[in-house]
Amino acid sequence: MRIRTACLFITAVGALVSTTGCMPKMSVDDLSAMQPPRPKELDRLDMLLGRWETTGEIEMAFLDEPVKTGGTNEAMWALGKRMLIEHADLDMGPMGHMTGMSVWTWDEARGKYRMWWFDSMGEFSEATVTYNERTKTWYMRGKGSKHGFITFGRGTLRQIDDDTLEWTWREYDALGLFKFADMKGISRRRK
Repeated sequence: MRIRTACLFITAVGALVSTTGCMPKMSVDDLSAMQPPRPKELDRLDMLLGRWETTGEIEMAFLDEPVKTGGTNEAMWALGKRMLIEHADLDMGPMGHMTGMSVWTWDEARGKYRMWWFDSMGEFSEATVTYNERTKTWYMRGKGSKHGFITFGRGTLRQIDDDTLEWTWREYDALGLFKFADMKGISRRRK
């Protein structure tokens, strides 16, 4: 009942303001000035741009030996350079071919980077990401869904040089007690 009363009050105040002329008039040009500036924190994501060759391995809890992986990925700006979109095309060894997509951005309200991952195996996750300027390392913590199970993961993405990234990702059950997978690899920018 309180929500309905609050909505009616807000509607009544809005109607009163608009009919009494208390609302300032604006021009179409004023609308463009209302767009917030692009956060400078997004510029850090430039280090991820380009086409990359990736090699890695995955140690899985239920396998005796690691699975070798490899493929390519490409990252580019989208939506007025406010979102970094990455498309991956990977050979997952005995698990077959996989395509994936990640989206990175700066969340000004939280003061952190955010990243989402989706892939053709039906997995998806979202992570909060921080960056350490001194070590040139991204630290990721997130939750996801893997074959009907809620998962928790954490990983790193470290810049070795302008054209080399070293990455890790550990994935656990929702409580963080059982480790499903331990992944690591190198991505090298294509020239």
